[in-house]
Amino acid sequence: MSQKLKILFVDDEPHVLEALLQLFDDRYDAHGANGGAEAIEFAKRNPDLAIVVSDQRMPQMKGIDVLKAIKEIRPDAIRILLTGYADADAILDSVNVGEVFRYVKKPWNAEQLREVISLAAMTYSTRKKAKEVVAQKPAEPSVSCLPHDSLSLAMEQLLKQKAIEENFFAKLSDAHRADAIDEIFERAFLGKSGKPKILVVDDEQGTLEALWQLLSDDYEVIACQSADEALKLLRQDSFVTLLLTDQRMPKKSGADLLVESRELAPLVPKILITAYTDVEDVIRLINEGQIFRYIQKPWHPDKLRETVAEAVMLYKSQIMSQLASRKEGAQKTDGGSEQTAKRDASPTSPSDALAKLKALSELVKKTS
Repeated sequence: MSQKLKILFVDDEPHVLEALLQLFDDRYDAHGANGGAEAIEFAKRNPDLAIVVSDQRMPQMKGIDVLKAIKEIRPDAIRILLTGYADADAILDSVNVGEVFRYVKKPWNAEQLREVISLAAMTYSTRKKAKEVVAQKPAEPSVSCLPHDSLSLAMEQLLKQKAIEENFFAKLSDAHRADAIDEIFERAFLGKSGKPKILVVDDEQGTLEALWQLLSDDYEVIACQSADEALKLLRQDSFVTLLLTDQRMPKKSGADLLVESRELAPLVPKILITAYTDVEDVIRLINEGQIFRYIQKPWHPDKLRETVAEAVMLYKSQIMSQLASRKEGAQKTDGGSEQTAKRDASPTSPSDALAKLKALSELVKKTS
């Protein structure tokens, strides 16, 4: 029988820590730490740590610093920031250093918190299984280590995202079926200029011109003055390497654009740029996994160029890796029955992963 996933709650208030432990100790192997130093020591001693939930406002060490330190020790652990303050600096830091899976505000709603934790648990388990497959250590799907009451919602979200990604890569492969992998990215994501295509959205013409002047030497900048215009363009051509948008725009905000663009360009890095500290919108984007970085106006030119370059580089690497995995999976499938044993021991393609997630979903339904 599978063991419960190990979860660590970090809070300097004993009554809050006790409440969290009571809420989850029947579903997880739940532990508590009264501060950052204790949490870091726990992470060092527990290589199977799956989830960390930390309060932000604590003496000596803030929650975001705790999560950053634990990421260095246990990079696979899913990290969640919990706070009762509208702490804009912490939220922005959590985006721009990539430390946080979800952001939960105090006082929390018990059922919503269970759903967030269930999604984190499912994400951890899915990633762990993927690594085991790559390492040729296939494991049976584990259901008993996850709670059933919120599991269906977490599974639904993961399946939906997987399906969106599958559709995107199927479209990409169909459009460039005859091309080699290294040619697909060049043909799909580079413009006529030979530079990576990036989509920039702002209702102010002056801002668009400034961004074009800053970025056009290295990228083919596609400019739009509204979210609806950008979505229309993405429906025609979703093969861009970056989506950079202002937040405050008429009719539809930048946050709305980033969320809606997920079904058209699910993996493309998304950067929100604004003169305002729109904390609630940033929280929304964190919690829907739809933001790569958050930049405030007026931006620093070198910093913005550096952020864009990092995003495009990571996206290219991700696309190339996915294409290689899909091609390998297709070749093994076409190899006939003689390749069955080798295929069973090989890394799964995205379509294989989606099929396994669906099978796990059915198993959960039967056992719930």
